[in-house]
Amino acid sequence: MILYSPPAGIRQQGIIHGSFPQVFAFNHRLKIIATGVFSPCRSAFPGAIRAWKGAPTVFSVASVRYRVGLLTLTAPLDIIMLTNAHRYLLTLISFVCGLSIYPLPASAVPFGSFDPRAMAMGGAGVAAGDSANAVFFNPSLLAQYQTRKHRARNSHFVFPVSSVSASQTAVDIADLARDQPEQVFSDAIATYNANPGQTTAAGVLNASRALQNDLRPIANESVFFDGLFGLVIGIGDRREGGAFVLSRRFVGDGIVNETAADEQLLADYIEALDFIVSAGASGAPHPELFDAGGNLLDQTGSLTSTATAKGLALTELGIAMSWNVELFHHTVDVGFTPKFVQGSTYEYTAVLANSQQSSASLEDPDWHFTLDVGLSKAMNDRFKVGVVVKNLLPMAFATQSGGRINIEPQLRAGAAYRSAQWGYWALDLDVLTNPAIGDGDDTRYLSLGGEWPLKRWRLRGGYKQNFAGRGGFAKWTLTAGIGYDFTAGNIDLAYIDSGPERAAALQVSSRF
Repeated sequence: MILYSPPAGIRQQGIIHGSFPQVFAFNHRLKIIATGVFSPCRSAFPGAIRAWKGAPTVFSVASVRYRVGLLTLTAPLDIIMLTNAHRYLLTLISFVCGLSIYPLPASAVPFGSFDPRAMAMGGAGVAAGDSANAVFFNPSLLAQYQTRKHRARNSHFVFPVSSVSASQTAVDIADLARDQPEQVFSDAIATYNANPGQTTAAGVLNASRALQNDLRPIANESVFFDGLFGLVIGIGDRREGGAFVLSRRFVGDGIVNETAADEQLLADYIEALDFIVSAGASGAPHPELFDAGGNLLDQTGSLTSTATAKGLALTELGIAMSWNVELFHHTVDVGFTPKFVQGSTYEYTAVLANSQQSSASLEDPDWHFTLDVGLSKAMNDRFKVGVVVKNLLPMAFATQSGGRINIEPQLRAGAAYRSAQWGYWALDLDVLTNPAIGDGDDTRYLSLGGEWPLKRWRLRGGYKQNFAGRGGFAKWTLTAGIGYDFTAGNIDLAYIDSGPERAAALQVSSRF
């Protein structure tokens, strides 16, 4: 189908007739505004354009506006006409470099990279996915297989697709709960009171320093965690494709709240025990830490530093569909994933120095229906671009404390390039900032990754940067992974142990 054709007065030779601007209103949601600008091409990808025979010219610059509820998208559109139009007609839709977003609420969850291939490539997949993971990134990629060679056995049954990621702070909190340094501190105090002396005082001193060293690195740091387990059946083809997905995801974030009183109390213990061990040469006496009988008081129960978190447990059941369509006189791939989402909210608070003092609440699940919409274009055999809007229909989940966690549309754009010498490269960008669920970091990721074939092996690496979190440019992460292709399918692994994140992913798929 042809959704838009240029005004009849526009000629390939650059002769423009008719009045401008012209507004083409297809309905109350979609408008295209042609301004009638005529100039030599200075648009995106000039090198790629110059590679074509003939001199390209821009005969019109249009503005495309689309509205869904509170969501209004505006994108400039350069329509390129080549002099040898009998062979080539190139339309560049500048979603990445010219997308403008009017004020709207953004999603309260990060975009996420669930399968190991994308995770290892920095989280990039909007233009680089295949039938095994397109349902997570961009459903339109299911129809991206242009030749019989590319689409041969490109249908996948994937089970499991699994991933888990967490901030280093979350890992440190888990270590704290496992090692229980507060219990070691209490035991050292009991040992000292049973047998006072410099040796037992040194044990208390070491235990208090260990507890202080465990709490300081995570003080006032953000926490996040994200895990997914599911299965995918994906069928990719030349003109159409489809996929089924069933997944369970746990995602949340929070913050560590260290109190000044806790920091001061531990500092006082260290000074008091140092005073005893050094026989008064250093430290300070701090008599308030001892009772009338000279016993050292155990005040670990008065430590109040906490970790708080909010999150969602989401079950998604979706069916993705993708087709080749004629858009702006060119074939593009459009995909949709209608999905049912069951979600429960949870809230958690724990006292860091007392693993027994914690509370959690879980709200009954709610059901919602939403939709992912994707668009992609293979510019040639090597270069692809794509854009996706996930959760186009907003969702809201109630919490037991009376609040709500909202999931609003997520917008991401991407590009991918395949080189015979340099492998496969992909770049993604979150166009919107995704606010944190709780008190954690907002997210807006730039993802860059590559894949290099080595016979049956696939070596992958990447980089991602969160521009919206605390610390700004400090929140960068390096990623890595491998894949192995065998006759019936493939196995993929990814691992992250860099920057603020720790993550791993495993996927086993069979082709049919």
